[in-house]
Amino acid sequence: MLYRALPAIIGLAAALACGSAHAQNKDTIRAAVYQPIPVIDPIYNPSPETGLISNIVFDSLVHFDGDKREYVPLLAESYQRIDGKTYEFKLRKGVKFHDGQDFDADDVVYSLEAFIDPKNNFRFKDSRFGWIEKVTKIDQFTVRIEAKEVNAPFLARFTSTIPIFPEHLYRPLANKGDFGRNPVGTGPYKVVSFDPAKGEIVYERNEAYAMKNVRSGGATKRIMVSSIPDKQTQIAKLLSGGLDVVYEVETDSIPSLRANPNLAVSVERTVSYTYIQFDAKDRSGIGHFKDKRVREALLKAIDRPALIKAFVPQEHWNDKPQPAMCYEWHIGCAASVQPVGYDPEGAKKLLNEAGLANGFEVSLTTWGPARRVTEAVVGMWRKVGINAKVDASTIGVFVQKRADGKIQTAVTLWDNGVAQPDIESTMSFFFLDSSRDLIGDPLLYKSVDESRAELDPKKREDINRAAFDRVTNERYMMPLVPLPAIVAHHKDVKLLPGHKSPEGIELNYIGWK
Repeated sequence: MLYRALPAIIGLAAALACGSAHAQNKDTIRAAVYQPIPVIDPIYNPSPETGLISNIVFDSLVHFDGDKREYVPLLAESYQRIDGKTYEFKLRKGVKFHDGQDFDADDVVYSLEAFIDPKNNFRFKDSRFGWIEKVTKIDQFTVRIEAKEVNAPFLARFTSTIPIFPEHLYRPLANKGDFGRNPVGTGPYKVVSFDPAKGEIVYERNEAYAMKNVRSGGATKRIMVSSIPDKQTQIAKLLSGGLDVVYEVETDSIPSLRANPNLAVSVERTVSYTYIQFDAKDRSGIGHFKDKRVREALLKAIDRPALIKAFVPQEHWNDKPQPAMCYEWHIGCAASVQPVGYDPEGAKKLLNEAGLANGFEVSLTTWGPARRVTEAVVGMWRKVGINAKVDASTIGVFVQKRADGKIQTAVTLWDNGVAQPDIESTMSFFFLDSSRDLIGDPLLYKSVDESRAELDPKKREDINRAAFDRVTNERYMMPLVPLPAIVAHHKDVKLLPGHKSPEGIELNYIGWK
């Protein structure tokens, strides 16, 4: 995709659009996503954009207040830790599913039992649910959940990736993956129509939403979402009045969009960033990345400040550099070692020491918004003699290649497991021995287990700091470019605060002025 052409396209479209009336329906927000929408279900469709399309349909037991950085009861009215492995949740009474049926303990128990049932297979099953030992109904509005081991990030698990489904609809399904075709939840919006073939969803506000004092009950009556994979098409529809909100806007498009009197552009910090990771475990058989000198050489060949100025809006050029694969915002994040700096001559020297003075061939596998950063890294590596090429794909193909051990180097994005509040999501995703493991370091495997088992926050940070510092010292991976959310929208659309979405928006936090 030729993103460099976007400003010119926007300029032409803006000139045509400025004289036209943008008649907006103030009862409806129209947005688009980039990926296909096979089902509205964070369990069977755990893609980065699923949080956006399913978050407003489902609730979990606990909500994380991103501004206050604290856990707040949601479907639970209250909770208490019984011991290191067990929490008891008192459930909120009077909550109803979108079909009018009452919510109670049976829904919580059956949802979790279905998620951990070996007969039901889905991506991230082990990492998201493998820690649960059992779920017990104490009474109609009390549930006790026990982990297999002491689990420090227990509550974090229930903030976004563990939705509660209605037992009366979920239990009869032989194929649980079908639930997302006709999803029913307790959330602030209900799905009134969904066409997977066209990738179109229509939501209406749940006027009976019971937790408006905890999370936004929705600022507009109706939301329409379309799957439009092409960024230029999304921008064109925004300019012509066919969309009200577009996210993941390119930095170089901001001036042209802001020049349009009908539009506004909002730039917000997020938990998302791009990173680079080498196949140090050598699952791909490339061989070179088993040598720390090679990993360090290729990191030294990357000019991070130049990448930031190329891909991050100017207002964020002076933000504090990210030292490790976590932000201070994350619970449990700690790091004391800085990544290597830009040093192309030092890179060449290390390659020579490693017997690779003439370079070598390597593929950088990427997907989605990380592609432009990948292309820039390829150019930097070629300057030190590395014959690098971009291997761009969809997220589905990327995930499969990683599972099959076919990734030599990954340049992609990370959001701590759809903006999970606790850094355990990052540690368990990257540092454990799994199909996602490109590192293969037993010391990191151990650190994940130790961190999970440590309930003292200060001691837990010490464990995490040692792990993240080891990753930096061993040059296994490195954050590249922070990804502030760039959202273009109609000038009368307001983006409400109170969330930490990687896209910069949550659909129930968007309204009209």
